[in-house]
Amino acid sequence: MIKTVKIFILNISILALTACVSINSTPIPENKIFDNDIKIFFTPGIECEDNIIEQINKSNKIDIAVYSITNPDITHAIITAYKRGADIRVITDRTQSKGKNSLVDTIKKSGIPTLTNKKHKIEHNKFAVFDDIYVVSGSYNWTTNASMYNSENCIFFKQPNKEYSHRFEQLWNIYNNN
Repeated sequence: MIKTVKIFILNISILALTACVSINSTPIPENKIFDNDIKIFFTPGIECEDNIIEQINKSNKIDIAVYSITNPDITHAIITAYKRGADIRVITDRTQSKGKNSLVDTIKKSGIPTLTNKKHKIEHNKFAVFDDIYVVSGSYNWTTNASMYNSENCIFFKQPNKEYSHRFEQLWNIYNNN
């Protein structure tokens, strides 16, 4: 019950903060990742994609939990970051990972530790944690369709109490042990 209340309060806090922030459709400035700002982007358009790639390029540790990965530019950034030494783990949906346009096998073949859901019906999360500090979340799937055709959103922010990091670890342990 307490955990549910904490999650509810976090969600309300994020909503309240987003109401106070003007919508920004320019990429995150190179020398100013987030400060205390929340960055919000909408699709169709490439702002979600561009800002995810920019954050991947700047991070040394990346935990990714997304429903679908078909975007070749994001996939390339993930693999490039891994090759330069970034610690990366990916959790994705079992069914989506076998889809015709899925790039999950490409990620796996590069050596990046990748798990699919085994306990839950679907792995429908859409978030990534960068260096245990910064988060991108929202409805944005890491797909070309999300950038080009869909009405989706992404929000970048600092995680207050490592909630997303903790959830990623829980999922990683569940899917790694079943």
